[in-house]
Amino acid sequence: MKTIRTISGLFLLLFVQSAFANTIFYTVDNLGGNRWEYNYTLENTGADPLEAFSIFFDLGVYENLTVTGSAADWDSLVFQPDPGLPDDGIFDSLSLGGLLNPGDILGGFSVAFDFLGIGMPADQFFEFYDPVDFSAIVDGLTIEQVRVPEPATLGLLLSGLLLLAFRMRRKPVSRAKNH
Repeated sequence: MKTIRTISGLFLLLFVQSAFANTIFYTVDNLGGNRWEYNYTLENTGADPLEAFSIFFDLGVYENLTVTGSAADWDSLVFQPDPGLPDDGIFDSLSLGGLLNPGDILGGFSVAFDFLGIGMPADQFFEFYDPVDFSAIVDGLTIEQVRVPEPATLGLLLSGLLLLAFRMRRKPVSRAKNH
């Protein structure tokens, strides 16, 4: 029974996300070779509307940034990482009327880039900011969005867990023979 609880706990950790305040979630896809694409989803769990944000691309790890998607009523652009300054690259987006109100979730933002790091791209620093005085309202790290497996995969996982539980209950008792 302890094993079943452990497996259930791992399942919950993998597929259930905690609530995060004013967060940017991402998925990342390999487009071939060292070319990748981040797809972002914003979530406003704060009390005020959000209307501008920036996501930073570390100098020396990312290059050739290209906006590949922007939500309706939002204007997005990129600034390339610049070793001459030195300065990180930036994906910046400003609302043109479609505010991200409290409780709203908004997707459709994406950036393609060349990844110069090891492994695969990961979390990035971001800021939601006030577009009038450019002061940061909220900052943090983007969070990888867990992709939910297809129903057939979940069914197979559940079947395996049930079979494991059944086998553990019916474990045979071994007896030593005396000669």
